[in-house]
Amino acid sequence: MTIDATSAHRRPGADADRSTQPPRRRPRWRNVLLAVAAVAVAAVVVIQLLPDAADGPAVAGVTTVEMRANRFQPPVIQITQGQTVTWSFTDGGATHNVKGAGWGSGDQASGTFHHTFGAPGSYRYSCTLHLGMTGRVDVEPGPTP
Repeated sequence: MTIDATSAHRRPGADADRSTQPPRRRPRWRNVLLAVAAVAVAAVVVIQLLPDAADGPAVAGVTTVEMRANRFQPPVIQITQGQTVTWSFTDGGATHNVKGAGWGSGDQASGTFHHTFGAPGSYRYSCTLHLGMTGRVDVEPGPTP
C-alpha cells in the first residue's frame, strides 16, 4: 500500500492545489492605525478649510452669546467700550469654554460667563475643547467724556 504524502495532510473538502487559492491576509494593526490617522488628519484639514464663523459680519447691540450645537450664536457681535458680554452655556450639557487673549472662562457645561471689554478693538475667542468653535467681539469706542 502506497500513501501519497500530499494527500495525507489534506482536510476533507480542502482544495488540493493551494496555488489556486489567494493568500489569506490578516489586518495588520499598523495599517489600521495608519488608516485612522489619515482620517483624523483629513478631518482637521477639512475643518480648517471651512469658513471661520468669526470672520463674518458683526451683530450690533447684542451682549449675550449662546453656545448651541458646538457654535457661538451669534458668532460675531459689536458692542461699545465698557459693556459686558455674557456667554450662556446652553448646549444640552456639553462642556465648553470661552478663551480669548488674556481672558476666559473655565470648562463648564451650564451657567454663564461674563467679561467686560474696556478698550476698543477686535477680540477673537474660541472654545478650546471644540475645533472650529470660534467667535469675535468688536468693541467700538464709547462716548468721550
